[in-house]
Amino acid sequence: MRFPILFSIFLPLVISISSDPVCTNGFTLVNNKCLKLFTTAASYKVAERSCMDYGATLVTVKNSNDNHAVSTIAGTSVALLWMGLYCFGSDPSRCQWDDSTGSADMYNSFAAGFPHIAVGKCVYYSTQGALAGKWLSGDCEKETKAYICELPITRADDCKYNYNGYCYTFHDVPTAFVQAQETCEKECGNLASVTSANENRYIATLSNRLFSGNFYIGGLWPSSNVFYWFDGSAWNYNNIDPSYSHNANCIAVSNSISSSVASGLWFSIKCHMPYSFVCKRPAGTKCSGNQPIVPVTPVPPTQSFCNSSLLLSPGVITSPNFPFSYDNSEFCSYQLATLGSYNVLLRFSDFATVKGVDFVNVYDGDSVNSKLLGTYTGQLDAFSLVSSGNTMLVTFKSGSGKPAQGFSARFTSYSYGR
Repeated sequence: MRFPILFSIFLPLVISISSDPVCTNGFTLVNNKCLKLFTTAASYKVAERSCMDYGATLVTVKNSNDNHAVSTIAGTSVALLWMGLYCFGSDPSRCQWDDSTGSADMYNSFAAGFPHIAVGKCVYYSTQGALAGKWLSGDCEKETKAYICELPITRADDCKYNYNGYCYTFHDVPTAFVQAQETCEKECGNLASVTSANENRYIATLSNRLFSGNFYIGGLWPSSNVFYWFDGSAWNYNNIDPSYSHNANCIAVSNSISSSVASGLWFSIKCHMPYSFVCKRPAGTKCSGNQPIVPVTPVPPTQSFCNSSLLLSPGVITSPNFPFSYDNSEFCSYQLATLGSYNVLLRFSDFATVKGVDFVNVYDGDSVNSKLLGTYTGQLDAFSLVSSGNTMLVTFKSGSGKPAQGFSARFTSYSYGR
């Protein structure tokens, strides 16, 4: 099996030099959060924008300790403060936190009769008098109040952009993915993984100021339903433009209001394209470079299951070496099955073979003597097939000449005719 895209990774020596949590940008550590009070009254929108300049949100309050922390940081200097909470209805369960962590249903400190969206959909905090510690509804546009911004804690480091335990560097030099990753490795990091809505907002806010165009992050998209981060982080957050389909292996972030992809959303891009890029490394570490180089591939082929034993649904089959080109003179068979009285639904999401030379056959049963459902070759849009029983056989045969990318197909159980 070959790996068409190879490059080198530096394995620098990284030594931890800091473990105590700290705050940056003049924020104060209170109750394991980084908070900063702004006493100049502003509308809710202006307050949000001000926090975003730091990569922060308006303060969120998830428990009684958080609620007390707000009054601690406010002291006696202000009476009313905007919070990072917006209500779509007059019930705490309809009020959503700005940091994308859900509703205020689990904990709230609304005063009696609130929230009340007829008064306003934004929420503010009272620090004084009989309503001290209570939340009330306010008009987002007409009312102005002081506010508190919130950042996650991090580790001490002399890097300029330090957020939630990581240091970020922004390179506004158009570079291909491979070379961009090599640059990040020399900084003891990788192209940035983005694992939360808050981190995406932080990176997008800074890049909007520092970059003049779209930029690479460390995401890879080798086939329609396969995503992963180059640094090994779990793929538990996705901000890919829902209208954008897979057509390349690397991922970039839109950073232009004139782009067809909205600013801050992700899209696929060919890895050789030169883009700006963002690197990410753990904060509170000391890096020693000039370490041994190990060749790796950024997009390993998926497991093909070519000529495997019986495959029970659900699963995915691909041509050998997908999403890269298969070899000449390949022959693969895929025995698909499901249990009980179900049928097999097979959906090809990617299909590109050499037309008239390389063929995929699909049989309605467990052998080539079963009914032939179809023979497929060339470049095809997504399509589906359904067996009449609980087995299906797929064969793939390649000839000679320059091969193509191949195919990827998902098979699942299907209740036919219901």
